[in-house]
Amino acid sequence: MNTVIQIRTIAFVALVVLATESSAFVSPLAKNINNVSSLAKQQSPLRASPFDQLANIFNQLEKAPAKKVLPPVVIDPSFNLAGIFLTAGILLDFIPYIQLTLGPLLTLLGVLFLVQTFRIRFVFNETDFELRLGDSLDGSGDNIVVGGENRWSYDSFVNWEFFPKGWVDTPQGPVLAYFKETQTPSDKWDEGPGKSANAPEALAKGAVPGQVHFFPVLCDAKQLRAEFEKRNCAKL
Repeated sequence: MNTVIQIRTIAFVALVVLATESSAFVSPLAKNINNVSSLAKQQSPLRASPFDQLANIFNQLEKAPAKKVLPPVVIDPSFNLAGIFLTAGILLDFIPYIQLTLGPLLTLLGVLFLVQTFRIRFVFNETDFELRLGDSLDGSGDNIVVGGENRWSYDSFVNWEFFPKGWVDTPQGPVLAYFKETQTPSDKWDEGPGKSANAPEALAKGAVPGQVHFFPVLCDAKQLRAEFEKRNCAKL
């Protein structure tokens, strides 16, 4: 009888020991399972659906800053040039001999500049620089030198300048404005003043090939210069 009790006691102790040992093995396994679950949760964004990825792309595009678009600008007319030529012409008309040559020429130019100041408008729109007619901004027709519309994209500019140089900030202002562009077909570039501006000698000094345009400054030169700079018109 005692032997049976001893056997049962030993069996009970063995079962307790086994239960303790099994719990020691099960607990780390459970911990590992929990760790895997947490990793899966952390890595779930990596397995986002294609629709979620597209949504993220569109959200980023919507947050991207929009490109700044400058408003259209019509340059204010200036009567400085017309006034200077008319005044000089009238004064020279009272000087013997000169009154028969230089005086009338300057007077005629002054009258021409006066009429054109009332007539021509220089316009900067979103993508182009153009010449328009009157306050109604009607089309100016074809260019008298090379033909085609008097409208040039800012991207086509390769240079611009005022003559005499440095006169933009003076009271009288410059006499001529100049720009060169590549929008005009290249077979027209050597017509008019472009022949010397595109000569090998000029190109060797750093000039860029293109169509040359000169026009009297019948508008606010400071405002014209500011718009050339704002619109990123290329300048050597």
